[in-house]
Amino acid sequence: MTATSVSADAPSRPSEEGLGHRLEHPDRELERTQPFWRRFPVWFPFAVFAVSRLFVWVSATYLSRYQIALPIGTPNIRIFYPSPADPGYLSVMSGWDGQWYRVIAEHGYPAVLPRTGWGGIDMNPWAFFPVFPMTAGLVMKLTGLQFALVAPLLSTAIGFAAMHVLFKLVDQVVGRWEAIVAVVATCFYMASPAFSASYTESTALLGVVTVLWLLRARRYWWVVLALLVLSLSRNVVIAMVPVIIAHGVVRWRQHDEGDNPRRLRVVLAALAAYAAALTWLWPAFVSIATDTPNAYNDTMLAWNIQTKIKLYLWWNLLYDYWGVLGQVAGVLGVAAFAWFMLSRHSWRWGPEIWGWAGAYPAYIVLVTSTTPSRVRYALLAFPMALIIAWFLQLRWWRRYRYWILGLIVVTGAAQMWWWTEHYLVVENLTDDLYP
Repeated sequence: MTATSVSADAPSRPSEEGLGHRLEHPDRELERTQPFWRRFPVWFPFAVFAVSRLFVWVSATYLSRYQIALPIGTPNIRIFYPSPADPGYLSVMSGWDGQWYRVIAEHGYPAVLPRTGWGGIDMNPWAFFPVFPMTAGLVMKLTGLQFALVAPLLSTAIGFAAMHVLFKLVDQVVGRWEAIVAVVATCFYMASPAFSASYTESTALLGVVTVLWLLRARRYWWVVLALLVLSLSRNVVIAMVPVIIAHGVVRWRQHDEGDNPRRLRVVLAALAAYAAALTWLWPAFVSIATDTPNAYNDTMLAWNIQTKIKLYLWWNLLYDYWGVLGQVAGVLGVAAFAWFMLSRHSWRWGPEIWGWAGAYPAYIVLVTSTTPSRVRYALLAFPMALIIAWFLQLRWWRRYRYWILGLIVVTGAAQMWWWTEHYLVVENLTDDLYP
């Protein structure tokens, strides 16, 4: 049998020659010649996010019929803007923290911190960072529209921009398949309805991926501005310090420091120090604006959130849920993640995405509390989707990878429905509002 006959008789490989292969290996030169709106990196993330937002609208509209009336003075929950039973989509998407953002958008921040009956600082708007609510307030003044309409639409619009930059970043740095998985998994993550709510998730994600993209492009002056905006959007800017360090180390190891290596090292060291210092920008501003030392930390204590290392809370949470087996599984999970991060599989992500992939989960475990918001915080951990992309490229699953990705969408949609029902819609006022 000749080599020619063997080739002719060999079974075809549709997974390599079909649509999936063409999607993952585009002609990028041809793609750049197409009109902007016809380019896959443009229309695909927009389309996926639009489909996921349509699902959020359908699910929240349907589930809103089960929300109870929430008058001022309702026990177990702070209500500033009362709503009737079955209030509709916009009211559901503007509840919970959205009420605080509405206070900021309509009235700004208070000059005097409110006090409780026993003299401690009460819950107040200073706990919430200003970029999203102040932008919403500006749009309200320009258009005359109400917060309940402006804020969800603004959050959704920012989400479209975030998905575009996310796809662009991963596509250019890692690859087309990984970009597809990152956008799909993020859009259909359990807590992704927050991208359409009066929350800061869309703003924070756009800030994170913009910083990573600018750092990758070595546009350091723009990184300075992007870090400033991020620091006033969400208290996560400290996690960018390891990212900047990783960026500098890789440039040094690859002998890619330009004509003046010493100057570059000084610039990157200053940029890392600047990112660290920005962590205290908002707390310092709160203290100055209210003439109250430690005002931000005392405000957070009103929510029983302490500004200290909280690893023990996660350790206790694992035990409360699953006992010693849960703690063992947690240790094994961290070890497996550390192995992956130190393997060649993650190095191809580039130092910026790689740095964020390690720094942000560590930030969550060390800094954030084990409140129900932990599920929402994970929305910024988009590099976890790259692990899924790697797993689906293994030879056991590769030919079925798009079917499995479709299953992830269906499973994610079901979880989004559940999360909307239990974390956005208020169906009862039991002592524990969350399951």
